[in-house]
Amino acid sequence: MAHARRFVSLLVVTGLAGAAMVAGPGAGAEQTGPVVATQDAYVISTATRTTYDTTELRVRSTAAQKLQGFLRFDVRGVPAAATSLRATLRLSVSPASQSGRVEVRTSGSFSERTVTWANRPGASAVQGSVVVTPGGTVELDAGQVSGAGVRSFALTAPAGQGAQLRFASSEDPDPARRPALTVTWTPPGPPVSDRLVPREGAWWGSYPGQAAGDVEAREAVYGRQVDILHRYHDWNDTWPTAEEQGYAAQGRILFEGWESRVFGGATSCWADIAAGAYDAAIDAQAERLADFGSRLFVGFMHEPEDNLGPCQPGAVNDAKADMGSAEEFKAAWRHIVERVRPVAPNVVWVLSFMGHDPAGSWALYPGDDVVDWVAWDPYNWANCAGRASDSWRSLQQVAQPMYAQLDAVGNTKPRMLGEFGSHDDPAMGSKQQWLRVIPAMLRTAMPKVRAVVYFDRVATPVPGDPCAWLADSSPQAQAGFAAAGADLYLNQPHN
Repeated sequence: MAHARRFVSLLVVTGLAGAAMVAGPGAGAEQTGPVVATQDAYVISTATRTTYDTTELRVRSTAAQKLQGFLRFDVRGVPAAATSLRATLRLSVSPASQSGRVEVRTSGSFSERTVTWANRPGASAVQGSVVVTPGGTVELDAGQVSGAGVRSFALTAPAGQGAQLRFASSEDPDPARRPALTVTWTPPGPPVSDRLVPREGAWWGSYPGQAAGDVEAREAVYGRQVDILHRYHDWNDTWPTAEEQGYAAQGRILFEGWESRVFGGATSCWADIAAGAYDAAIDAQAERLADFGSRLFVGFMHEPEDNLGPCQPGAVNDAKADMGSAEEFKAAWRHIVERVRPVAPNVVWVLSFMGHDPAGSWALYPGDDVVDWVAWDPYNWANCAGRASDSWRSLQQVAQPMYAQLDAVGNTKPRMLGEFGSHDDPAMGSKQQWLRVIPAMLRTAMPKVRAVVYFDRVATPVPGDPCAWLADSSPQAQAGFAAAGADLYLNQPHN
């Protein structure tokens, strides 16, 4: 009969402990372990204040008496970005055990010195179970684990099972018989995918304007270099420019917007682009992108919702001139991507919606095969640009409708806020807080958003009623922007 006591000295058995990475079960899998339990004990419902820390663990479950075992392991050697983590528990059955079924559950923390039935930790649903026979060794699926660190488990018996099952504990004299845990996982992928998706977190970017020195001046305000540098180009521009190539060489990811208009000049009809009227220009741009070599984001005609309607090719200097129907836009997008992609596979294609009317925006989606990322442009207008009736809204509030639309249609592309920003009006709300909470909001509410690009250029869409978009529209706003940009979630490795 095992010996009962309230307290014992701590005994950690090393035995097989340690993180040994070897080939795991399944293609590409790895494992750590087997790792021996560092602490274990069992408790009894009829001795509610007694701790049983002996050479055995016991389980039983009848109406009159229940026995439960608890084990703790210190798991090491699992990479932080590993996926598909799963634990397997190995138990040695005592020759004196009866036959029956044992269950394993994840549990809360405990100490083998003090755990009793009265203070035992809570346990999850059954993760795995197996039938045991005296003197054998069994392995149980212990369920998913979250990574390296201390992991605790409970051993139970199915309700009504009167057989008392007995297993070797970490105090067993034979190291080979002690409980051991093995964790298998899928190794993490590269820090950045071939479609420029960070393995963790999100990219932090901005549109700082395109005048000489804008990038350096705005990054001085941010207190860091941006991950994504956003620029826009006319239909007949030559890009990436030498300046942009220099910024890319310093570690920034370019995001180039290719507009189907000439700023200060005429528009191009989407139907004409789709029909091949501009193939020479498209082919020349494809060659320039191929020569650039590095991966970069490119989007064709951001916010196309603003330009829907019978094309006005003669319209001059009109940002809202109509360029065609939704079907014509989709055909133009597809034509450009299918023509550029074989020449410049380094281009990652970003479709940028306005997103004000999520269902209307989605009607312009040209298909998964020609889109790599989906972006939209949420703003907190809050009583600027003539929008006197707009209330103060958080970034989550303005971004959520389009996020939900993408979920509803089952779109699995990585998501980007291709432009976003907030007016600064202390009487309505705190822009500092609006900016500061961005990393936490992305982590918890919008984890599928993998890049955010702040619109950081002076703009006066309504004369005399400008929106204070700038990151440093006030010292408080600048502090909030800097705090967000310093968060680890928005500081991901580029290679």
